[in-house]
Amino acid sequence: MSPRTLVAAASLALLALAPAPAHGGESSAERLHRKGVHCMEEIERRDCAIEHFEELLDERTDRRELVTDGLLRLVKLYEKEDRPEDLKAALRRFWDAGKTDTRRGHLPYTARFLPKDFDVVFHAHIQRLMASPLAQQLDEIAEYVMTCDPHVRAQLDDLRIFRKAQRKSRETGVTVQKAMSDVVAEEKKRTEAYKKRRAQAEAEGRPRRPEPVFADATCQVARALGDDTAVAWTRGAFALAHGDFRRSAAILEIPDLAAKLAAATTAGRLLARGDDTWALTPLRYQGQEVLLRVLDTGELVVAPPAVMTEIAANFARGKRTLPREVDRLVVGTPVDAGFFAVATEAAVQELGFGNMSKGRRGLLQMLLPRPEGLQMAGVAHEYFGFFLRMPTDTPLKAGALVGVIQRMLANQAESDSDSAEFLRLLDVTQATDKRALLLSYVLSRRQIETIVLQ
Repeated sequence: MSPRTLVAAASLALLALAPAPAHGGESSAERLHRKGVHCMEEIERRDCAIEHFEELLDERTDRRELVTDGLLRLVKLYEKEDRPEDLKAALRRFWDAGKTDTRRGHLPYTARFLPKDFDVVFHAHIQRLMASPLAQQLDEIAEYVMTCDPHVRAQLDDLRIFRKAQRKSRETGVTVQKAMSDVVAEEKKRTEAYKKRRAQAEAEGRPRRPEPVFADATCQVARALGDDTAVAWTRGAFALAHGDFRRSAAILEIPDLAAKLAAATTAGRLLARGDDTWALTPLRYQGQEVLLRVLDTGELVVAPPAVMTEIAANFARGKRTLPREVDRLVVGTPVDAGFFAVATEAAVQELGFGNMSKGRRGLLQMLLPRPEGLQMAGVAHEYFGFFLRMPTDTPLKAGALVGVIQRMLANQAESDSDSAEFLRLLDVTQATDKRALLLSYVLSRRQIETIVLQ
């Protein structure tokens, strides 16, 4: 075959893979999504909506967010139509549906210069999550998660306890006052049990793992910048080295960052420590200051001094230092996820088995499939979808594990009606190519409220 023929064949193949444009410049994926939504919300025809959303899952498109929204809508439609097998089949397509070429942009730009030993990364796209219908329906829960005002958090916690008591009163027939007394006693008992476990671990010489720097610093940053909540932030990436949580950092993308930093410096909430660098006062982390630095416009790096020095040096050299294994896991996560987390093989092994005895660890590693890392993603629309993917090169062990888990779930659902309700939208399976374990779980608004009020 001549070179000219090869080029022509390749061009035809690329054209065949490209999304076909529809009337008026609308892509095929956009048309299918629009028609599916119209059928679902305007003319209320489930069959029509299902048909268009099923076709949407087969589209190859850069508008991945349309595919994800269509998938979650299919979950809702299949549930109403009592089609559990179709529902689970749709969930299993989350990781691959809509894929064209690899897309980046999952993380803030500065994240590519994180230290080489950072092998666990979390990312939250705050605006994407807060814009979902589910977050707006669960506004009090969303506020509880995002607030940095301890008084607001305490008020919301009191409201949670009151609503828990109301629910207990309805279910048991006791007065709300009696239910409130019982709930407060349960909360106190739970807190005391937690403290007892902590004290026992310390008495047995099991050292407590240090918190990463962003555990306390994130809200401290918000308050220093004049905010009592992070709800207006765009997104944040949080990363650490699994062997030492003190080696950790956050990269926060915040609107009007330059103006906020200037105001905080003038008010004395931040102390200048050089060009585009500040100390977060009065917070101390492991006996040292917590530093804030702007390396790229609109992105605020939060880290201990030694880690900040590494990130700044990597940035100055302009060479990507984020480990390739981490980058591969991140890029393999759908770019439109509201939040995601990845961990490398070493991180999964040590965090999963690190506290076990040598014998028990060896036995479990022999029986369980070997993880080649871990990917988690969460998406929200009217439902919340949680998806986990564990790549593995031991498919036979993975298949055996899936079988065991599926039997356990079936037995639990048969013996407990409450469990059956929560397990109905849980699916554990192998990927089509057998090279990964997949877990999918979808929660409705009512289920989330039930979990919070338990």
